[in-house]
Amino acid sequence: MQIKLRLYLILFAFFLFLINTVFVLNNGTQISFLIAVLILFGVPHGALDLYIDQHLHKAASNQKIFLLKYIANIIAYAVVWYFFPVAALIIFILITAYHFGEIDWLGKTDNAVQKMAYSVIGLLWILLLLSKNINFALQIFIRMERSAFNESQWTALAGKIYPITLIGLVLVYIILFFFKAYFFSKNKYYYYLILQQAILIGFALYMPLWLCFAFYFGFWHSLLSFDKIRITFGMPNDFIGWKNLLVKAAPFSLMAWFGFLYITFLTLNSKDASGIFTLLFISLSVLALPHLQIFTKIKLKPD
Repeated sequence: MQIKLRLYLILFAFFLFLINTVFVLNNGTQISFLIAVLILFGVPHGALDLYIDQHLHKAASNQKIFLLKYIANIIAYAVVWYFFPVAALIIFILITAYHFGEIDWLGKTDNAVQKMAYSVIGLLWILLLLSKNINFALQIFIRMERSAFNESQWTALAGKIYPITLIGLVLVYIILFFFKAYFFSKNKYYYYLILQQAILIGFALYMPLWLCFAFYFGFWHSLLSFDKIRITFGMPNDFIGWKNLLVKAAPFSLMAWFGFLYITFLTLNSKDASGIFTLLFISLSVLALPHLQIFTKIKLKPD
């Protein structure tokens, strides 16, 4: 259940909160921190999909076929983004909800109902982040010119979704309370999950956007994912084990880094440089679909 790692990450969240409270980090500093974290952990955590597939399927895995399928999925999803941006956004929210919920979950994952539980939690969490930070999200959504929504409609929708997400999370955990034995191997994991969610929500509500995103995606999600992969590969939980994992992720990480740098270069040299967030967002999303298809196959034994 990665309890110790989750505890360390939560303590680190409090440290970031204290740093920002004392020094009040400006946007430039926050964005620089975010970029550094994404380079170090965010991108590499998705760069091990080939090795995961080979590990899970052993000799049956064919590298060329895997890469062809992986790239085909990326291209197909990119086409959806081009022609149907709103539909692509909905798909991205749904797959991200499943993936984030999967990583945050501390319960059983034996059947569809249990998977649905953490998917709903993940969906409410994603919608909370989007609706709370709607002003930033609009920079991405409005640039999808074929979108039927204008700025006022997005803002109005976010105003309705925001309280619903908070109420929804409370209701989900009330339901889980009455079915703890079904959803959790040990009752304590239910209470750990509530505490974890409460701290994450508090961090999201009271920390600035860039710092929140750097922590949640760059540290929380990425390091928990990395640890799950480390356990799957049987690597030791020490400096050498983590270093070897990062080294193993380096080749495909470099490819992703160069791709993002190329997109940034094209955007900054275009007439509409402010579209960089939209392009980077779409680039990350098209990588998320095949990543989810591979990563979700990893199963850890319950404690």
